[in-house]
Amino acid sequence: MTDQQTVHRPQAGEPEQRPLVRVEDLAVSYAAGRRTVPVVRGVSFSVAAGRTLGLVGESGSGKSTVARTLLAHLRAGSRITDGRVLVDGQDVFALSAAGRRALRGGTASVVAQNAGQALTPSMRVGEQVREALRAHGEPDGPDRVAELVRLVRLPDPDTIVRRFPHQLSGGQQQRVAIAMAVAARPRVLVLDEPTTALDVVTQAAVLDLVADLGRELGMAVLLVSHDLGVVSAMADEIAVMRAGEVVEHAATAALFAAPQHEYTRALLAAVPDGRRPEQRRPEQRRTGGADRPRRDASVPGTVADTATGSVPPGSPVEPPVERPVVDAQDLVVRYRRGLPAAVDSVSFAIAPRETLAVVGESGSGKSTLATTLAGLVPAESGSFTYDDGTVRGDLREPVAARSQELRRAVQLVFQNADTSLNPRRTVGAAVGRPLRLFTGSSSRARVGELLTQVGLGPEYADRLPAQLSGGQRQRVGIARALAAEPRLVIADEITTALDVQVQAGILALLDDLRRERGLSCLFISHDLAVVRGVADRVAVMTGGRIVEVGPTERVFTGTNHPYTRTLLRATLEPGQTELPDVGDGVQRWRDAPGWTDHGDGHRTRNWEDA
Repeated sequence: MTDQQTVHRPQAGEPEQRPLVRVEDLAVSYAAGRRTVPVVRGVSFSVAAGRTLGLVGESGSGKSTVARTLLAHLRAGSRITDGRVLVDGQDVFALSAAGRRALRGGTASVVAQNAGQALTPSMRVGEQVREALRAHGEPDGPDRVAELVRLVRLPDPDTIVRRFPHQLSGGQQQRVAIAMAVAARPRVLVLDEPTTALDVVTQAAVLDLVADLGRELGMAVLLVSHDLGVVSAMADEIAVMRAGEVVEHAATAALFAAPQHEYTRALLAAVPDGRRPEQRRPEQRRTGGADRPRRDASVPGTVADTATGSVPPGSPVEPPVERPVVDAQDLVVRYRRGLPAAVDSVSFAIAPRETLAVVGESGSGKSTLATTLAGLVPAESGSFTYDDGTVRGDLREPVAARSQELRRAVQLVFQNADTSLNPRRTVGAAVGRPLRLFTGSSSRARVGELLTQVGLGPEYADRLPAQLSGGQRQRVGIARALAAEPRLVIADEITTALDVQVQAGILALLDDLRRERGLSCLFISHDLAVVRGVADRVAVMTGGRIVEVGPTERVFTGTNHPYTRTLLRATLEPGQTELPDVGDGVQRWRDAPGWTDHGDGHRTRNWEDA
């Protein structure tokens, strides 16, 4: 079996196929009071059967608006002001109500960004698939449902169909959504950010599935994504959108090899590249965590052999050990008695001014580790302490039982700023509340200072969350965490849903704040390219256990645990035109006693063939 699977791209000389999708000079506007605001202007493209077009661009560029028009869908208050959208030869906005119902799910289907929200939580999975079949007059017997479940490669179909959505992983939920989308064998498939919340291994498997279905069913696929690695591996052509217009449209290989528009070049420049070493500025290296001795995160009581700048290289003098801010030993976290441990005998440490990244697939335990550190989930056993020389405390205690000083020292930035901000309260109120709680003062001037510090400005204090972009809301979340003047920030998947330029701005902001305030950081992410650019050390988790830990470059380039090798192999880089082969997902190794030390604080848990 090879490590790469090629996505079919028709070659020159192959017969031209009639486009299943044709968008002609499309313009969309929405009403804002008495004004009409254009959101899409002059967009034209076509997609033939068996071909995939990728739509990329920043948040608000209009790409999702364009994609949804293929299903004759417009946001409330919006209207077509020019052009037309043809799907399988029909003008979708000229269809009757019955014609549009037949279009949606019959001729064209959509797979949304968050399958967990798209599925009905109170209905079993099998019944939801059956409902999708029934809606289009398709046979909906148990055999057909099981056939669809097998088509999207879900394990144990008989068991899966009896489960509720919350009993499935994110990747399994996404596969169910795909099964429902292809139930009526549509001619056109719209993928709207389908892998945003998935880890790299699950993402690779889902994309491989979509590529196979596209070929098998002969579908025209429109892929909307901010992930240029995903688009480069999946799309035959790419259209780049900015401010409602297509600024560049080219074959995938040509666009990545020689982007013509300055905006396209800016997008590519903003993408973190997991294949190259981090490119931090010299002052970042001096003040970051990478130049200090550290305790190893896996073996208690050991010290990595990195020296401080005050000790000459090769000096026989042992540099002083810097006391860790966070120290965990044999930590066990379990959600309910009788369930397997979500975090199983994990030991790690975080030094002052250090960023420790934790990576792994969905369900690996990394977010549980973050929420336990924040005091939202209690630890069952083990030791878990915080000590910055001024504030000390037991991190096994829930946040309500922690001292005011400890709650102030450890702050969490949530993954989804949309759900963590009260939609009815202004930005100023969201930032002012922790200011008042921890400092006793929430003056408008201080709120303005914090908003300026995160790159917004005092004028944002009067806005509601709905009036902000995704990146702006994430900056408000960071400002709210900084209001407590913490010493440790927990960043849990904070760049997941952001386009590459906004993501780059958020990461640069975090790095600047770390240097200016001397913050330590626990950085949770499934994006290995992002991790390589921001972390001093990386801990790799699977099945609730850490299996590898070490300085970032040693983990990315050294001898690896087999699970780490799978993660690295599954990572998609911009310009990569092949999907990685991650196999059948079956683990072919098991833990063995002890650890192997590869030097410089890089260690892997011992393993043996299963």
